[in-house]
Amino acid sequence: MSVRAQILSRFGAHGSGRAPLLLDLTLWYDSHLRRGSLPPAWQGLDLPRIAASLQTAAFAVARPWRVDHPGVEVTTIETGDTRTTQTRTASGTLTARWSLGPDGNWWQTEYPVKTTADLDLALTAAEARTYTIDEASLAAIAAAVGDNGLVAVEVPTRPYIDLLYDLVGMSEGFMLLMEDPPAARQLVAVLEGKLQDFARELAKLPGDLFYSPDNLDGQFVYPAVFAEWLAASYATSAGVWADAARPLVVHAGGPVGQLLRPLAAAGVSGVEGIAAPPQSDASLTQARALAGPDLTLWGGIAQDFLLATCSEADFEAAVATAVGEADQDPRSLLGVADRVPVDAVPARLEALCRRAAGG
Repeated sequence: MSVRAQILSRFGAHGSGRAPLLLDLTLWYDSHLRRGSLPPAWQGLDLPRIAASLQTAAFAVARPWRVDHPGVEVTTIETGDTRTTQTRTASGTLTARWSLGPDGNWWQTEYPVKTTADLDLALTAAEARTYTIDEASLAAIAAAVGDNGLVAVEVPTRPYIDLLYDLVGMSEGFMLLMEDPPAARQLVAVLEGKLQDFARELAKLPGDLFYSPDNLDGQFVYPAVFAEWLAASYATSAGVWADAARPLVVHAGGPVGQLLRPLAAAGVSGVEGIAAPPQSDASLTQARALAGPDLTLWGGIAQDFLLATCSEADFEAAVATAVGEADQDPRSLLGVADRVPVDAVPARLEALCRRAAGG
């Protein structure tokens, strides 16, 4: 059985034997590539070849599409560690800003929607949004990975997540949403229609699974919010992609235990980002009890264990625990939750791969 087939078997009832290790190296790789700081042994290698050198499966995320806003001018300027995006409509301009954090992620420091008037501008931009497929980039990634891993087709974030995380934020903007302004519901409805239409186009593409980078966090998206804003969205897309025989995997970036069963009920196939406290709220074994039998759980090892600030003994113990739990669950994938951190110690990546293989 190929590496690819072995991993995909974990998204059904056919998984058996030692749980595969699937490392999401995308954040780590992209950040080091941008900085020119890849470890010497991996200089000049792409992500699939780095995975091969670690003797582990490659997980490559392809985004074979672009977003346009005909009639709305969107400009982004990056200067060093700062990024600014301005969205100019006929009625006004929205401004968002980010700074590059130490974890390699862009941290949003200013959100474009600050008032109800801004919501109206965001609605105008949402109405103009279009998605265009670029299949050539997907083909190149698939050729590089082959059967030695998975090619994940990234999908647009869920509209409510778009609104909550990217447009209004978790402070003043979140309070604005508490007022339930009509423009917010209209915006989500418009983007939802566009997303589901695009889901049918994405279903025609090759690839092993669909990957939704929604960064779910139960501190902000609790079950009642999920039921109102997200359940139907996931269910509709998952149904389209199930007809195309491709699983849907959702990325979690925080405590997600209370959302696992609702995600499974919505037809989601798997969740990336499972870990015990303090990073998340459930080990693989605990998450299985919360999720029920039909959801593939991916993770088990908190990010901190790959950092130099964590002792070698704690790292070894965490890996041993996660391997043991994953091996007992035919629908688990061993991995680092929520992704391999930028400052991961290379020797620990190598050791993790050896331990997962039984070495």
